[in-house]
Amino acid sequence: MDIQSLLDEMIANPIIAAIRSPEALSQALQSPPTALFLLSSSINDAADAVRRVRAAGKHSFLHVDLMDGLRPDAQGMSFVASQIRPDGIITTKPGCIRMAQNLGLLAVQRIFLLDSSALRDGEANVRSCRPDLVEVLPGVAVQAIRLAVDAFDRPLIAGGLIRTREEVMAALGAGALAVSTGERALWSL
Repeated sequence: MDIQSLLDEMIANPIIAAIRSPEALSQALQSPPTALFLLSSSINDAADAVRRVRAAGKHSFLHVDLMDGLRPDAQGMSFVASQIRPDGIITTKPGCIRMAQNLGLLAVQRIFLLDSSALRDGEANVRSCRPDLVEVLPGVAVQAIRLAVDAFDRPLIAGGLIRTREEVMAALGAGALAVSTGERALWSL
């Protein structure tokens, strides 16, 4: 999958299903979102989850920082690319971004915008590692999303704590390209 195709899909359907359980995965596979963030997995079950996502015609992004049994280093990223084969990864680690992209995976840099220092550090990380997308948390912080849109020259995803239609619309209105949420009722917006 190339980044432009993904961006086009996100424009058409800006909701990303954030998956933390097998039950949520089953529901997401039957829901409209075409991109799924797999936020809770292990090396024992990730490949099966990715296969199921691909079979449903959707795109999987594996949060490698949260994956049990995986160390997100060069060997771990090589294992993800060759054995699990998601469309992309999510990480807070700039080094993982570069490794993933070198292995042909799309990369989402996750940044927690807690204060102006986190914004500056995030901007420096995005400039140095050039992720394909940036996910900003918390997604309900509309002013933080606006600041991130101005600071980062990458497409932005808002994630974290988004539970209502109004919060989705506010994040998109603030400049986010898409919204990631585990709130299943929002997956059909």
